[in-house]
Amino acid sequence: MSSEGDRSRGALLLVDFQRDFLAPDGRMPVDRDQVEPLLAAARRQVEMAEADGDLIVKIGNEFRSSDLIGNLFRHHASMQGSAGSAWDGRIDPPGAAYVAKWKSNAFCNPELGAALAEAQVDRVRLAGLYTKACISATAKAAVGRGLSVQVIAEATACSSDKSRRMALDTLRRMGIDIV
Repeated sequence: MSSEGDRSRGALLLVDFQRDFLAPDGRMPVDRDQVEPLLAAARRQVEMAEADGDLIVKIGNEFRSSDLIGNLFRHHASMQGSAGSAWDGRIDPPGAAYVAKWKSNAFCNPELGAALAEAQVDRVRLAGLYTKACISATAKAAVGRGLSVQVIAEATACSSDKSRRMALDTLRRMGIDIV
């Protein structure tokens, strides 16, 4: 927790907790065995962030219809305005900011960087999915922006345990803090 004189602040970035990735009938669901542990760990992170007075930002995919190749690869998951892009109510902290993205790296939307700068955030914790894609891309971009980054391993999910483990190992080798 920051002292009163410390102007820096942390942020919890909740990435892609959306229907198409978490629902069993979603267009691109993560490994089913990872969903409940992911949600429980993410809820604990929200409680900690709220207690610490950290900024909480929900970041959701809103893929553009013009991204024909990407949408084909993603089975048209989380298309802008689609039912699958809806935020999952099982992890929906009141008062959290929302930022849309259309690429793996959440900083593709300059609103994220602006919100973090305005709140004087210098450290971020990441929770969400897919570990090998959006979590990794956003973590790398945050480091590139000079932010201290933690990826909460138990609060991430991927297409398989192996894929998640490999992505976390890669981030760890890059010097990103995996907790």
